[in-house]
Amino acid sequence: MRRFSLLFALLGLFFLATEPALSAIKFRRFPHCPEGTVPASLKTCECHAGTSGRYHFCHAGNSCDTHTGKCHK
Repeated sequence: MRRFSLLFALLGLFFLATEPALSAIKFRRFPHCPEGTVPASLKTCECHAGTSGRYHFCHAGNSCDTHTGKCHK
């Protein structure tokens, strides 16, 4: 019973230690888009509304409006 409790505690500690690293891999972040047309060198970027944490993904050739944080074709 004691070994089972120790194993359970170690697995819980392992999960708590690795969870932030796994979420960083799962939710990949892209560079911020410049105002206006997204250059071809940036295949995908994040179109942010000012300093807000909310964003939309924008692809090369589309236009990023940094006031609203929306991407348009």
